Amino acid sequence: MVDIQGFRERLAARIEEGKEHGISDEVMREGIVNLGDIAMHFFKADRPEEKLMKELWEISTEEEKKTLASILLRYGKQALH
Repeated sequence: MVDIQGFRERLAARIEEGKEHGISDEVMREGIVNLGDIAMHFFKADRPEEKLMKELWEISTEEEKKTLASILLRYGKQALH
């Protein structure tokens, strides 16, 4: 079982650290996309929803991946407030 709230809090903490070090949202988005690309090479999709997420990422264009990264970044930022 995934701890979504714990994930969101950890994501928010990393975003806050990035901001403290002067990292822009654009650089963070690029990092999220790069991390997603790397993770998908090693990610073992055991459950149907994991398989779906992996397949969606793999067929996404770079622009679509950036959009997903932007959404993830916004999701983490909401936990900062």
